[in-house]
Amino acid sequence: MMVLQRRRGGNLGLLLLGTQIMNFGLQNIPPVTLGLLASQVAIFLGLLPKHFPSPNAVCMSSYLVIEHRDWKRMLLANFFHAHDMHLYFNMVSLLYKGSMLERKFGNVYFAYLVALFTGLTSITYVGLGFVLDSVLSDQSYYLSCAVGFSGVLFALKVLTTEYSPQGMQYAMGFIPVPSKYIFWAELILIQLVTPNASFVGHLAGILVGLMYTKGPLKPLMDSFMEPGVAMDFTQPNRSGHRGQPSFFPFGNRLFGRGNGQNFPHHPGAYPAHQPSAGPFTGSGRAEPSAPSEERRDYGNSYGDQYNDYTGGLTEEQQYQRALEESMKQSQGSDSMHSSGSSRTSSQSHSHSRLYPDLDDLRSRRSNFYQ
Repeated sequence: MMVLQRRRGGNLGLLLLGTQIMNFGLQNIPPVTLGLLASQVAIFLGLLPKHFPSPNAVCMSSYLVIEHRDWKRMLLANFFHAHDMHLYFNMVSLLYKGSMLERKFGNVYFAYLVALFTGLTSITYVGLGFVLDSVLSDQSYYLSCAVGFSGVLFALKVLTTEYSPQGMQYAMGFIPVPSKYIFWAELILIQLVTPNASFVGHLAGILVGLMYTKGPLKPLMDSFMEPGVAMDFTQPNRSGHRGQPSFFPFGNRLFGRGNGQNFPHHPGAYPAHQPSAGPFTGSGRAEPSAPSEERRDYGNSYGDQYNDYTGGLTEEQQYQRALEESMKQSQGSDSMHSSGSSRTSSQSHSHSRLYPDLDDLRSRRSNFYQ
């Protein structure tokens, strides 16, 4: 986020953004990330004047939200940008972070994630402004009016760091920092390089991201919707139709039973960013760590359909049932052998086998031609 000042017009940021998108490959951008990019560019170009008439009409401050109860600013301010370079840096960051996370979590869950992060980052921003004003007696935190998507991007940055290999990263491209501290380093460096950047807005995003990776937010979110479901407009679904993604894919949770593609979620189930592979279709799978874990995940993902196929039995119970049936058939075959003639016994014995008795077939063929 950026503290609102005089808005500068220009096209350089848009040209640079277009170049980045072309280099990345438009076909490689997942749909939700692409929609976020397109909508924010459209807002910057003034294509939605009714909802985004001017910077002063949408910027967010603790004062305007708390004192004037102007709640809509908590949503609108996130998608408005102060100038073209502000838009460029935020959208390039969204391009890479969004593509990685959307491939990992799936399209539906990623949209759910961004929506909640947007609201929670705004709430945290307003709360921090109020607290800092009370503690430090500095009204600048309470009155500063900010716009931009970078608060949400800092929350996403915490997630990309969590799910990326640990090691050294380069803050601002040239300062080596251990990856687990990279977002803290960028928080400070951005403030030094761009003094009018909203320190409170960026800090709010980091706190929301940490609530997800280290706190109770992820289990709470996953109780309503599980990650790992992606829309696929190119591959046939279970009914054999293309281009019909399921919008109710989470078993018997919030949206009822799904009829589209469902994928059990395992850590590391989705591949890292591969631009040449095209949009992620959700076909990646993870090897289960144990049969019981696989069975439990399928039971949660498919809901009652799992019981329809298994009769409610576990794999061990199904195996035991099959063994008992086999023993009964074997006992029946032995009783027929003891009470019948040798020919009848041979026939019943051959029928009870999985494969025919070759000696019996040869004797029948020789008798037929005699």
